[in-house]
Amino acid sequence: MCGIVGIISINDDVAKRIEECKKMSHEMIHRGPDDEGFFSDDFCTLAMRRLAIIDLKSGKQPLYSVDKRYLIFFNGEIYNYKILRQQLSQIGVVLTSNSDTEVVVNLFAIYGKEMMNMLHGMFAFCIYDKIQRRFFFARDKFGEKPFFYFSDASQIVFSSEINSLLKAKRFTPKLNRGMIPEYLRRGFVPDSNTLLQNVLSLPPGCYMEVEVDMKIVIEPYTKTVYSKDENIKTIDDAVSLIRPLFEKAVEKQLTSDVPVGAFLSGGIDSSSVVAIMTKFSNAPVKTFTARFQNQKYDESSIARVVAKKFATDHHELVVEDNQFTEDIFWLILRHIGVPFADSSAIPTYLITKMISGHVKVALSGDGGDEVFGGYTVFDWINKVAKLKNIPELVRNSVFHSTNLFNSLFFDSNKIRQLSKALDISKLSIPRIIQETQALFSQTELSYVLGQDYYFSEFNSYNESNSLLRNAMLYRLQYDLPQDMLVKVDRMSMANSLEVRSPFLDPVLFEASCTLPDKFLRKNGLGKLVIRKMMKDEIPDIVFNHPKSGFSIPLHSFRNQEFSALAKYLLDKSYMYELFNKQALNDILIIGLNDVENSRSGSIYRKTHQLWSLMMLSGWIEMYNVEV
Repeated sequence: MCGIVGIISINDDVAKRIEECKKMSHEMIHRGPDDEGFFSDDFCTLAMRRLAIIDLKSGKQPLYSVDKRYLIFFNGEIYNYKILRQQLSQIGVVLTSNSDTEVVVNLFAIYGKEMMNMLHGMFAFCIYDKIQRRFFFARDKFGEKPFFYFSDASQIVFSSEINSLLKAKRFTPKLNRGMIPEYLRRGFVPDSNTLLQNVLSLPPGCYMEVEVDMKIVIEPYTKTVYSKDENIKTIDDAVSLIRPLFEKAVEKQLTSDVPVGAFLSGGIDSSSVVAIMTKFSNAPVKTFTARFQNQKYDESSIARVVAKKFATDHHELVVEDNQFTEDIFWLILRHIGVPFADSSAIPTYLITKMISGHVKVALSGDGGDEVFGGYTVFDWINKVAKLKNIPELVRNSVFHSTNLFNSLFFDSNKIRQLSKALDISKLSIPRIIQETQALFSQTELSYVLGQDYYFSEFNSYNESNSLLRNAMLYRLQYDLPQDMLVKVDRMSMANSLEVRSPFLDPVLFEASCTLPDKFLRKNGLGKLVIRKMMKDEIPDIVFNHPKSGFSIPLHSFRNQEFSALAKYLLDKSYMYELFNKQALNDILIIGLNDVENSRSGSIYRKTHQLWSLMMLSGWIEMYNVEV
């Protein structure tokens, strides 16, 4: 696991470029405290920081193809590199190291971009053709590893992190105002855009070719296709398909020359990973969990049951209420480099800090919900869509009645949810998928912006897919790469820890795409095939408790330091320039004072609406962004 940086430029001061690139690399020392790599010629300067996981002695970068024409700087891991290495050996390619990175550059020397679907792993890398002075960049299918870049007619500057990119000082950070509605609505900006003008992210599952004249071509090398296999007729058929692939995914991701541990939340996904890990481990697996004071969010007691079942070396981190400090707010912004509306970055940072004191690699259950239909929001989308079968006139009448009843008589969360569902049901199905997962509703967003704003529909919606599969695709395309994987990568790498996700193994994922919906979700339960597959191995309590997810009760974290920071950040002239001042004040008051769900919305949404604006304001200040 590493961080990579580079500057490609025409007619440049080479000495100055080298100094800039070194500053960029040093800014990411947390991503690779073990070693550094460097290359420079009259056309480019490339560098990296290395967290040594595989081939500790001879994996130093850059690594070269056998003919020395191509060199590579690589961030990530290739889990099937040993098989690929054997394939290279069979055609006479003799490698000098046991590194997965050397395998990749030599595959490219032979197969070019056609090698991309051979790679099973998480990665972002740069390959330089020293003869033709062409570059090839690529990012893994799901976006586990980041890649950002700035370009103009004479240069390309790239890095694994935005804060590192800015260290080159080759452009002025300017706010991309057009992306603010996207950020508020989703809590993030979808690829390939960012909140900085002319700073882009290479989308997951894509490669980028750069010619000597700086011409850029970006193409996808993979696509998600759901195609139901009619031969999978029973849940046992589904288990027979998935079980061996899941076991293989875990086994592959245990490949390491340093100790490997595991996140253990007490949920189905992480418990399944730990159960399979024990089959391939000679010593007790080191497991780690967070214990929250708020019982609604705490699964640590369940994690302890799982840890006892598999005799793991178990560790707990206590996350107390009212623990918010201003320091961790700025730390999150520094490492993510853009505003990040998901407050679960806080416990993710804290637990990865604890884990890094024991191991350098940890397996997680991330991706299980996206791949096997685990989210309860999928049921909510289905219920809202079914409301469209009721005549619109009737729905409108009930909608107005519920709003009136809720405002005049008592504040009911259930009635609020019904009212919201009726309102959203007026939209098209693609818009329903979007709106049910929005941080700000269309109405709220227009109020905050001080003007009407309308979003385009979910552009990857496919009418040949089921509603469930389209909802899953939305999460795969947006929330997974822009929220969950960003949080995990940046917070773990801030602590020099590599996190691997067996559920995102590409072979396992492709198999999951062939499963009929009835083996994913039914009667409010998700991941049915995983439940069936693991029912005789994982304690019953794992399956029988409500899904909570790894998040914090942000309202319980509010203290005087939180309130002071919120008031300071929202009372900025640039915030009043960007947003409706009265709306900011309303969000501040509600976000600081409400303690439970009410007619104005859920406590989660209200506090996270405030958090998203705090993040935006703090980011503008921290990075001196021109508004």
